[in-house]
Amino acid sequence: MARAARAGSARTLGLTALAGASAVLALLNWHLYTTPLDVSPLAPDTRTAESKEAKELELSTPLDDKPLIVFEETVQRPLFNADRKPIPRSKEVAEAPAQPLVTGMQLVGIVKSGAAPGRALIRFPGEPMGKWVPEGETVNGWHLTSVKAVSVVLEGNGRSQELKLQNVSSNEREKSDPPNEPRRKTR
Repeated sequence: MARAARAGSARTLGLTALAGASAVLALLNWHLYTTPLDVSPLAPDTRTAESKEAKELELSTPLDDKPLIVFEETVQRPLFNADRKPIPRSKEVAEAPAQPLVTGMQLVGIVKSGAAPGRALIRFPGEPMGKWVPEGETVNGWHLTSVKAVSVVLEGNGRSQELKLQNVSSNEREKSDPPNEPRRKTR
């Protein structure tokens, strides 16, 4: 009997401790729920901006030295707004869609690297994979005579054919290839 009385008092003590812990957690939840949360942005520390150490630090990105007015559009049109719309751009002269060539060849990419001759990735009709053709080489009866920034000139069967890269912006057409740097353009 004494064991049963001790077991009953231990059980009562355990239930009391469990009820007390639950009450403490309920009070803590109520306190956290009713306490206001400050979500205002933090102001930068002015002491570090004026210190000598801050002036000696190098800029971490190229954008750090730009004036804030450059980012005005970013601030006015936040990225994660539901009503964010694309920037209205003036329609430049729309390029005509690429006409299928009589030969059926398609220029897929260009690589120019320093003094090395340029190479062109050309897809020939009936071949699912393109072929890399170095400048001055002949493939499928066509001789690659020159590799330009956005086009190549091929000669074969008594005629000359210029193939242009698809989807190249007008700004890239105006740029010249930088010397001694590889450049690859693909569609």
